[in-house]
Amino acid sequence: MTSTKNRLGRGLEDIISQGLEDIVNQPKGLDKILPSTKDKTITSTKAAGILLFINLKLIDPNPFQPRRDFKNLNALSQSIQTKGIIEPVVVSSKPDGRYELIAGERRLKAAKLAKLEKIPAIIRNISDNPADKLVLALLENLCREDLNPIEEANSFACLEKEFNWSHQKIAIMTKRERSTITNSIRLLKLPDFVQTDIKIGRLSAGHGRTMLGLLNPNLFQKLRTEILTKNLTVRQTEVLVRRFNHKPASSSSASEQKTDLIYYEALASNFSKSLGGLRVKIKPNGSQPKIEIYYNLNSELKELMEKLSIQPV
Repeated sequence: MTSTKNRLGRGLEDIISQGLEDIVNQPKGLDKILPSTKDKTITSTKAAGILLFINLKLIDPNPFQPRRDFKNLNALSQSIQTKGIIEPVVVSSKPDGRYELIAGERRLKAAKLAKLEKIPAIIRNISDNPADKLVLALLENLCREDLNPIEEANSFACLEKEFNWSHQKIAIMTKRERSTITNSIRLLKLPDFVQTDIKIGRLSAGHGRTMLGLLNPNLFQKLRTEILTKNLTVRQTEVLVRRFNHKPASSSSASEQKTDLIYYEALASNFSKSLGGLRVKIKPNGSQPKIEIYYNLNSELKELMEKLSIQPV
């Protein structure tokens, strides 16, 4: 693999030096990072920046498109049939007379479903550098918030592994915190079935990050089942992971006896939040099940009485 500096090329260095403030804040942010029509270095046989209607058969997909799941294509296709395409796709011209898509693959797919012959497109000229194409496609999707957490993580991981980008550099490019990039990439350490749950929205990225704290990888399937069947929040999942990590590995019967305790611990957490953070403990076992509420200051007791509508004696 050649050095990053040589692979990135002039266009991407321009992106880095400019920053992303305008890009992220404007829907058509790609205009800010692609060459201007006044750029005298453009040598394309097609005039860059001009709106054209291009035959769909002449447009090749972006091989570095980070998005893999295209939802609601039928709905978008019907909208296109009645209202047309409001925002053109962005393409670059190729030497053989064809075009390569830079941004707008969902619109392109929906246009094909609508059986359109041509689509409005704006030509932009970029280098053939893979990093440039990946970043442009990534930014376009991030600006639209179209990527699911796993697609986003894969894009960040590609920039890290294939182009040797640091998490800090990715954070600057995408206008995010470095820790956000790191936590995103960590999701790829999850089992495939958990990643699929996150892709389709069955589990959140927060659930995924919490599940990464599980010490025994053989318990991932059981952990997932508990979260989904009991509809646990991220906070409740944290409690469950702690229980799994401290559970004795020897006795399955003992673990079954403690299964309900996980529920009551999560329930106690909900009680605590509703009572302003006071510590709550639920003891469901024994001859006299009980709930205990702990306080330190008289003011906390007074506030608790007010919440429970209890009059002082």
